[in-house]
Amino acid sequence: MSHTPDTNPQTTPDTAPDTAARRSEGPLIACALVLAVLLGVLISPLVNQPARAEMVAENGHLVTLTARGGNEDILLVLDNRAEKLSLYKVGAQNTLEMVQRVDLPELFESARARRLGGN
Repeated sequence: MSHTPDTNPQTTPDTAPDTAARRSEGPLIACALVLAVLLGVLISPLVNQPARAEMVAENGHLVTLTARGGNEDILLVLDNRAEKLSLYKVGAQNTLEMVQRVDLPELFESARARRLGGN
């Protein structure tokens, strides 16, 4: 008497968890996509902020502008009479620290020389 292998089409215990895992992937992927879109919508205004010039003040020959510079506030002061631009860093205790002063005619002259191939 010959014995033939059992060809029962029932699911074996080895394949049952794999099939169940595949069925549960769909809702998880949909949930992940919804969360990714929601995160993108929430972060978008933080990344795509337009430049704003509402913090500009002018008094005579002085023009001031405040801006965010990373974690610090920056104050720019343009002296039209002396043709100088001063950059200040605003400290934690509302103190001002001069970072740089630029002579505008020299700045534009050196930029023009670089553009024309000079040093």
